[in-house]
Amino acid sequence: MRPFLPACALVTALAPLCFSQNVQSQDWLRQLIPPEQRMHSFGTVARAASTEHRFELTNPLSSDIHVRSVRASCGCTTPIVETEWIKPGETGTILARFNTGTFLGDRKATLTVSIDKPFFTELQLNVKGYIRSDIVTNPGEINFGEVTEGAGKTLEINIDYAGRSDWAISGIQETPEFLSAQIEESTRGNGRVQYKLIAELADDAPLGAFQRELLIQTNDRRLTTFPIRVAANVTSALQVSPPKFALGDVHTGDAVNQRLVIKGTKPFKILDIQSGIADIQYEASEDAKLVHIVNLILEPTRSLNQEINDYITVKTDFDDRELKLDLSFRMIDGVNASPVITPGPSASTIQIN
Repeated sequence: MRPFLPACALVTALAPLCFSQNVQSQDWLRQLIPPEQRMHSFGTVARAASTEHRFELTNPLSSDIHVRSVRASCGCTTPIVETEWIKPGETGTILARFNTGTFLGDRKATLTVSIDKPFFTELQLNVKGYIRSDIVTNPGEINFGEVTEGAGKTLEINIDYAGRSDWAISGIQETPEFLSAQIEESTRGNGRVQYKLIAELADDAPLGAFQRELLIQTNDRRLTTFPIRVAANVTSALQVSPPKFALGDVHTGDAVNQRLVIKGTKPFKILDIQSGIADIQYEASEDAKLVHIVNLILEPTRSLNQEINDYITVKTDFDDRELKLDLSFRMIDGVNASPVITPGPSASTIQIN
């Protein structure tokens, strides 16, 4: 018969274990997101301005982390789980969106993040800010969207003020790199002022997505500045799919068929395709085209039982660019075989410098 353990004894026995798990939980939560990064101040922002912040969570564990949900203590902030599963060593994000279109004045919110795997715990994030009622931006941000490298782009937004008759914008305190901006007064009268802000993204802006802020300076004595969010995604003029070839295990003597798609913003030719770790056969069109679809036959040439990582070089006459695509495989012993088709990586796009 199993011995009876009184409830008080059971609680006493489990207490050290619970305490230990709690301490360990606190330790890994500090690594997940340090305490000093759990608070964000939006500062003073205009009404209807697009105002967001991303909290980054980095998984320090050996198991995947599952973010089940996030809730806010105030409707002034909308929290969004952008990364539901975070793999070991990788970083996920929680987006906090300040609802400047429906709330005014001093606002703050606590965001409670619930994690249920590998075990259940919660952590709290905090945001705050002051939403001005007298300034409205339309649209709420400078969003260039997707811009092809070298093209540049210009946008305009309106800034409306209602209040003091002598209120004025005196300039831009900070201008992000690769961006120029100027402000012009459009109208003034009856306690209302309107400005037009013209922003230009430089044609040499680097590839990739970025977010910055323009800090607008005013003659207010108390609230002297307010920010305007700037966003853009600069894409390559040459795009290739797939961005890499992961062939897995390849038997000696086997050849692997893959398909390569390259798109350009102007017609171009493929001049050569080669690799230092594989023989490559292909038939490329001799005509300049906007899109090239090329069937490749890859025959790896390296030693047995080795993980091989290198690249494929594609030479084009598109401004004499060379594209470098990652190539990886592992050679294993086997007999010569006719070419086989193996599934390539999922279709995606890489930007090429």
